Amino acid sequence: MADAAPTATRIPIYLKVRDHLADDIQSGNLPPHTRLPSERVLAESHDTTRVTARLALSQLEAEGKIYRSNRRGWFVSPARLVYNPTYDYSFTDYVSAQGREPRTETLGVDLTTVSSWLATRTGLAPGQSIVHLRRRRYIDGRPVLVENIYLDPARLPGIERFDFNRSLWKLLRERYGVELTQKQIQMYPTALVDPQAEALCVSAGTAGLYVNRLSRDGNGRFIEFDEEFWLHDTLCITVDVNAS
Repeated sequence: MADAAPTATRIPIYLKVRDHLADDIQSGNLPPHTRLPSERVLAESHDTTRVTARLALSQLEAEGKIYRSNRRGWFVSPARLVYNPTYDYSFTDYVSAQGREPRTETLGVDLTTVSSWLATRTGLAPGQSIVHLRRRRYIDGRPVLVENIYLDPARLPGIERFDFNRSLWKLLRERYGVELTQKQIQMYPTALVDPQAEALCVSAGTAGLYVNRLSRDGNGRFIEFDEEFWLHDTLCITVDVNAS
């Protein structure tokens, strides 16, 4: 008896819709920041349901090919920014060098005290004074990053009075003569929650990338602890490694 012919694998409809949109993005028919059709229009054009259209869009979002902006809709993601978290160069410089338009917005600067959570990360004593800086960063007009930065006012007196819409690296070097020579960096995927999600105009639970960086000077003294909350479709992380 002859073997039965193999049954063809049926591709789910939402993946067919996903593939159609992905092909249009790849070919350039849908350039970066193009607004996509609504779920209703997408469903009608593919003779399917809004639930199926939503699944297709969610798949593309998970892949970093599109992004959603609250109350505005779905858009095509631009090319990822190449980012090396070990380098001491300004956001403005490395974004501009890649042909993109950067902008920095200071959301708040406070002189507060070290919590027990922060003490374990900085080595400072609980209750000691610390400067908390919060900034939002934009690329091509889109908010992509929120930062929580903690600075030691004992090492950097008066720093809370400066303009933080400029490069912090350059301020530390030019005003205080500080070179950040020791760094410890952690990176992992996360779900963005408020206030970070709200600041980035996305829904709570949107995929993100969390980066934190502890920086010390050449004497091992704490200078800065930086938390970065990135939209996940924004970055291509690269780190240079020299083999010994």
